[in-house]
Amino acid sequence: MLIGVAVLATACGDSPTSPDSFTPPDGTYRSVFSAVLGPGVGGLSVTPVPTAAGTFDAIFKVRVEKARPNTTYYVQRAPEVGRPNGADGVCQRALALSPWSAGDPPAAAFVTFPQPALPGGLASFTTQPNGNGSIDFEYGTPNIAAGLAFDVMFRVVDDTAAPTAELRSGCLTVTAK
Repeated sequence: MLIGVAVLATACGDSPTSPDSFTPPDGTYRSVFSAVLGPGVGGLSVTPVPTAAGTFDAIFKVRVEKARPNTTYYVQRAPEVGRPNGADGVCQRALALSPWSAGDPPAAAFVTFPQPALPGGLASFTTQPNGNGSIDFEYGTPNIAAGLAFDVMFRVVDDTAAPTAELRSGCLTVTAK
């Protein structure tokens, strides 16, 4: 009887996640990354913070595991601001759907975050030999007023022009503070 209890206790450990699942970092809005190209799992969080100017500012936390080792990844976003359906939870821009499709006014599907601490630098991180990597950064823009809700999808890619590795988030509807 004692052996059965020991086996049951081992089977019911406190690790409810599978080896390929990931818990995003703490934050107001969170999403898991899914592999689109190449290996890896990960997630991100977005935490808007109020500004004196009444415009968008947020803390971003990005984490990946089991991605390509010793690889630089760039953090990109596809925000839906300034067109219809901007906060409907669909993320048309990232999916190239109207009003962000080829038949609409041109706009890049994903744009790379600039790194405010490094003028001209891009938000990026390099994975360790085990494929793990992370970056925390703050980003703000005067183009999004406090109170505005908008959809946004994120991705991390190894090349901004022609990615061969991509992890992509789900669609988030974020409200600027």
